[in-house]
Amino acid sequence: MALAADAHALKRRRLEQALHRAGIDGATWDPEAGVDANRDTITRVYRYYGGLYLAHEFLRWAGMACMIGPAFYAGFRDLAVIPDAARRAVGFVFGGVSRKLAQWAAGDLGFYETTFLTMQKKIFEDQSVMHEAYLDGGLAAIDELRDAGVIDDATQDAWRRIDFGRRNDDSVSIDDGNRTLLFREQHDIIDSFYLRMFDHRPVGRLFTYLLTLVGTPSVPGAKSFAEVFPLALTVPLPARRMLSVATPLPDGNIALFANRWGLIEVDTLPAYLGLVEEHDGDARALLETPIDYRVARFRLLARVCDLATAVFTHWRVHLSRRPVAEAQTAIPSSAPSKAPRVAKPTIDLTRALDRNEAGLPLGRDHRIWHNSDRKPVYVSVALPGGRVFQAHAEHVVLLASRHRGNPDRLVVSLPRLTLDDTRALMLGYAAEWQFQTQDVHGWSTHSQLQARRDGDYRNRTYSTHVFTAEPAGSVTLQFQVAHHIREGEFAVEALFTWGAAAVVHR
Repeated sequence: MALAADAHALKRRRLEQALHRAGIDGATWDPEAGVDANRDTITRVYRYYGGLYLAHEFLRWAGMACMIGPAFYAGFRDLAVIPDAARRAVGFVFGGVSRKLAQWAAGDLGFYETTFLTMQKKIFEDQSVMHEAYLDGGLAAIDELRDAGVIDDATQDAWRRIDFGRRNDDSVSIDDGNRTLLFREQHDIIDSFYLRMFDHRPVGRLFTYLLTLVGTPSVPGAKSFAEVFPLALTVPLPARRMLSVATPLPDGNIALFANRWGLIEVDTLPAYLGLVEEHDGDARALLETPIDYRVARFRLLARVCDLATAVFTHWRVHLSRRPVAEAQTAIPSSAPSKAPRVAKPTIDLTRALDRNEAGLPLGRDHRIWHNSDRKPVYVSVALPGGRVFQAHAEHVVLLASRHRGNPDRLVVSLPRLTLDDTRALMLGYAAEWQFQTQDVHGWSTHSQLQARRDGDYRNRTYSTHVFTAEPAGSVTLQFQVAHHIREGEFAVEALFTWGAAAVVHR
């Protein structure tokens, strides 16, 4: 394992390459300053992603990031109207305004605005590093990131699939690899920020539910959450009849990963892949159009009539003679107010799992154990050799890295911790699962030094550091720490890979 300082230097070098290619001044990229101060940077980020895809069609994650950009940029600007006006007013009255005073003036809308802007920056800081490495040095540069502990084995395997697909004109391998990068973005990078908004008092749950209601994708052919997963109601009637009503309201909340990834897997990603595979000319023309021209129709004021119309007209009523066990369009147990507590999952990895015995739903490549009230899930993972991993987790995700394949990844996400608690946890795991304790001490010391050097949060880059344990038979176990989610908070994940997704370094 490379020293943490070496890993940081490697990541920083690749990030500087990305910033240079995008024409972004990293020193002035400050999400806390709001949309007005970052408008040029926001557009350059999406232009960078679009440029990657237009030059290299196998970089489909980048193309999707650019295509979805207008919807997010419209949201940035809608949220920023009041907070940015408040910041300008305070700045006009008081001159050089302090960060805390500006944040106070922006209020809760300012919190949501800057959280979304921070998410955009953290995605760039993670994904651009890998893209620049691959374009500059191919798989050898990706392996260098893995060996330095910057990325995990599953992410390394994703780039191997992309590379194989590029060289062999295999779109299936390209799509599988890019889907893993998309999962990393939605799960590893930004899930904590969504949960931060969800938990923000007093209106976090309501606010994120409204985002779910009004949100619309900017991928042609893709649908909104409420269209794919409407809130369904059933009313028993006399004579063994049942009245079923699908409302125009969403049955879920995009701030919860289970809901967000469900929409992506079922609708948004297939719509995007269908577009780039069957209508590549249209996709390229769309990505070549500057984002400022694409964003206008996704602004809230431009869509208010359509939203109002949907509220009054998008009701579907069905009368049946026998009870409807489950509305076909609803995500079972996904709504925050209705999801039952999950049983304690016990996952057997002593042998390879197939889709059916793993319980992967029809048409899905994942299964999630979670409690939407955010209560921990106690999980037990049986490993070859009689070893068992146990933990209280925020959620657990079982994945098939190949579309419609058998599961070959398990991600156990632990509750957020302070640096001291993270160090203690990782030292315990090092002793139990056999990796070097000096690597943990080195990572911890470097993280403390970087916090002092960076001064304030805006200058800290998102990063992951991966500790690789001794393999348990056919299963590779890694522990990933994502830091600088926010001040003093670290996210730990236990990552299990086997079969096709395992890249074992012995």
